[in-house]
Amino acid sequence: MFFQQLLILLIFVWISRKIFQYLQFPTLFGEVFAGLLVGPLVLQLVSDSEPLRVLSELGVFFLMFHSGLETNPKDILRFSRVSFFVALGGIILPFLGAYLVSSWFGYDLNTSFFVVLVLSVTAAAISARLLKDSKISQTPVAHVIVTAAHITEILMLFVFSLFLDVNRTGAVDFFRMGYVVAAFVSYFVVVFYVGHRYFKHLYRIIHKGNKGFTFAVILALLFGVVAELIGLHMIIGAFLAGLFLHQEFIDGEVYTKIEDRIFGLSYSFLGPIFFATLAFHLDLDALDTLPWFVLCVFLVAVFGKILGSGVMAFWSGLGFQDSLVVGLGMGSRGVLELIMASIGFQEGIIDAKIFSVLVLVSFSSTVVSTLAMKPLIPRLQKRITRAPPLDLLMNRRGL
Repeated sequence: MFFQQLLILLIFVWISRKIFQYLQFPTLFGEVFAGLLVGPLVLQLVSDSEPLRVLSELGVFFLMFHSGLETNPKDILRFSRVSFFVALGGIILPFLGAYLVSSWFGYDLNTSFFVVLVLSVTAAAISARLLKDSKISQTPVAHVIVTAAHITEILMLFVFSLFLDVNRTGAVDFFRMGYVVAAFVSYFVVVFYVGHRYFKHLYRIIHKGNKGFTFAVILALLFGVVAELIGLHMIIGAFLAGLFLHQEFIDGEVYTKIEDRIFGLSYSFLGPIFFATLAFHLDLDALDTLPWFVLCVFLVAVFGKILGSGVMAFWSGLGFQDSLVVGLGMGSRGVLELIMASIGFQEGIIDAKIFSVLVLVSFSSTVVSTLAMKPLIPRLQKRITRAPPLDLLMNRRGL
């Protein structure tokens, strides 16, 4: 019975992905749509079972592992000055706006803060894919967007860790919060230190000619277990494992093989199951019972990123049009946002209605950003050769 349901789910996922790909929208939303169709809400062909939940959890883990693999530490350091301010602007404005909206509609502190967390994140993978498809991925503007998105993800993972710890303990313990901060920062520092200093010894295990996939999975699981042992969520360990195995540290051929297999496992099997089963928990009544809340959260999600990141990009020396592209590019949402929303729902921080609102806003804000950016792309492509180097832009503001 389970394999029949899995077959049905994957068939609908594959068809929906093709449709959304044809419409030039992120395919992960096609996967959510497929889950909506075959799940308990519409056709009722697939039920929420324990095996599917296990595969979904693995999907979360490997999606974060692959996100770490895609993050280039050197790019973050190279473009960090401008991108940090762009990321900060894209966090603060949605953060304040979402909190005011949630509080205005009468939600408690935990719910309001969680809505803020989810809406403040930018999907680096979706932004990178959009820029690549638009053939501007090698421009300074594109590097600023992708790097700022990665910085945003790391910062929000940090805040998310603190929030989960406070929610689980039920009290604001500053000593405990200090421990979580120290654990998070120390884990990152140790991983980078070991990666640079001792990876040559570990590399012998995944030497050239050895695919290294099993070792990579073991390492990712180890990082996830250690993260949980020190009080962090396992997704942070998975993300760090991806950074640890980055292509800057290992042979290019070995990295390509590992990344290709992790990508296939994440985005072609386990990831789609996670996104599809998210739809099993959607409450479509939220559109009827919370229409004004949905609208306000949507407006904050869209304009918070455009204004917050766009203004900081303009202040950093980019032109008006480039700054607008940065603001729109930072408005993409997807993997981490939906993972955070799913964890919040499982932990009981938010109910089905708020969960549904977050998924809907994540989808709609990404669609708006994608459509709004398209008219700006041709002009940006024509101006690529005339664009000043990023270093010059940074020097103009002393960044």
